[in-house]
Amino acid sequence: MQKKLFYFLLLFLLIPSGKNVYPGDSLNSILAIVGSVSITKFDYEDGLEKYEKLKKFMPDLEKKKEGSIKSRVLDFLIMRAIVDLTADEETIQVNKSRIEGEIQKRMELMQIDDPKKFEQVIESQTGLPYDLWVGEIPFQIKKAQLMQIRIPTQLPNEEEIQDWYNKNKTKVGFEMRYREIALVPNGSSIKEEQRIFKDISNIYKKVRGNRSAFISLASSSQNESKLYHGLMDWSPAFEIFNKSKVIASVAARMGIGTISEVFRDEKKRYCILLLEGKRPTPLEHIRTGIQNILYREKEDMTFARWIEQRRKEINIQIFDSEYLNEHGLPLPSQEFVIKDSDE
Repeated sequence: MQKKLFYFLLLFLLIPSGKNVYPGDSLNSILAIVGSVSITKFDYEDGLEKYEKLKKFMPDLEKKKEGSIKSRVLDFLIMRAIVDLTADEETIQVNKSRIEGEIQKRMELMQIDDPKKFEQVIESQTGLPYDLWVGEIPFQIKKAQLMQIRIPTQLPNEEEIQDWYNKNKTKVGFEMRYREIALVPNGSSIKEEQRIFKDISNIYKKVRGNRSAFISLASSSQNESKLYHGLMDWSPAFEIFNKSKVIASVAARMGIGTISEVFRDEKKRYCILLLEGKRPTPLEHIRTGIQNILYREKEDMTFARWIEQRRKEINIQIFDSEYLNEHGLPLPSQEFVIKDSDE
């Protein structure tokens, strides 16, 4: 029995002493060892809570729904352990003062002095609880610096930008060019409303299907938008929407070259539109945005490949049978076989 006790104690003395190993831990409480860092059941429980919160706002976490939630959370924790270990190799330290400095820098960029207001803005913009956002700062700093030192990402080239634009024209929004005739009642009396409605109805009869008549009548002094023959030159749909939701809605349903029915906008004007053109937002107007999208995608893919490579380079031992079964991995070898002296 003394020999059995000796081997039992030896087993735990030889387990790597990572930051998550505490006196009283048993082998059953350790799910994985990544280099010198142990991932325990307690770490898993904390990681599960964080994973569930983050995945709602970071869909990249759930792109590959392979295996159980337990396996995905364990991969999540292994990835973070790899980042921590590599950051230590590069002497990347994130202490309390650095976190506070990062928060202060964000506040200055947003031109916000009030911490409470800053918390509200962060939660609104990111969709994350503020405490969770702050808790993510160390990981984000380490990852960002490692992306510069160890995992450089190439900027998208012109061919990639053009290809993305061609494939996503329906997503980039559109611009419209239209002319409008808008009559404004002089007061709110019923008689004045009737007069204006009669005038706009007569105009509609004249311009219906007659493009040249529309341009001519759009230049009349009666038209509030008579400047440039009523022309509203190419404008993004969102800008038109910001000026008038009604006009944006009417124009969006129209075909090029068609004339709208009479309608009233938010300003109580009686309006008729001639849609002269509709096109996807030109590439030159959104080039920077597309470049940023492609760069983030490249960065994510580069980071994922780097994590896979680091998993091959770092000694990783996984003891969770559910994870091992799902990934077709063998159970860890039994290095210590404990037997009674009588056997």
